[in-house]
Amino acid sequence: MKNAYLRPLSVIVLAVLSIAGLLLFVEEYAKSYLRNTVKDEVIQREISDDVVYEVPAGDFLSVNGEEDTDGGSVAEGLFEIAGYCSGNGRTCDLHLIGIINIPDLDIEEPVWEENTNLAMRYGVILMKDSARPGQKGNSIIVGHRNTVTHTVFDKLPLIKKGDAVTITTPDGLEQNYRVNGTYYCSPYDLQNYVGASADHPVMITLITCAREKGNSWRFIVTLIPSDA
Repeated sequence: MKNAYLRPLSVIVLAVLSIAGLLLFVEEYAKSYLRNTVKDEVIQREISDDVVYEVPAGDFLSVNGEEDTDGGSVAEGLFEIAGYCSGNGRTCDLHLIGIINIPDLDIEEPVWEENTNLAMRYGVILMKDSARPGQKGNSIIVGHRNTVTHTVFDKLPLIKKGDAVTITTPDGLEQNYRVNGTYYCSPYDLQNYVGASADHPVMITLITCAREKGNSWRFIVTLIPSDA
């Protein structure tokens, strides 16, 4: 008798789990599609001196790595996505600094001025108070590693010394860099990698998470101008 009850119960549990998994897949696909649509439109835009882009502002488009963001239930997320697509969703303006391109890794992302979780959903950000790309000093650019959809800086740890990196400003000016160092560092050592360099007055530092090494660890790439 016990087996007679367990079998249909197991079928019901599996059905519920399958439906929940399908909803999660649909939600994640929709989130990724909207984020990538925004990025693609920015990357393919016409050259302009000033680019301000309107993006969805709801937490339903949060990505892996936003520990402080409560994305809500699957149903809430799907309703918010539907609201945005119908023109009834909340939006926010982001200001474009440039487009970073790493050809060997097939990475191409907008670099935003805003230092917010929201901006990091649609590309990468320039850390507050760091130099603008091309200016004297260290330009610190930070991005998530979205391991679910393998986007943003997910493949950054595969970069090699000497690889080319280009940053194109909104007015169409290309700045060419090459990798001169890669590092894993603990949260206690991060400050050692984000300062200015006497040897390289113009440089860029890319930062993303490296949880495979430990909680709050970071993977860091330093770039210097190609002709340096």
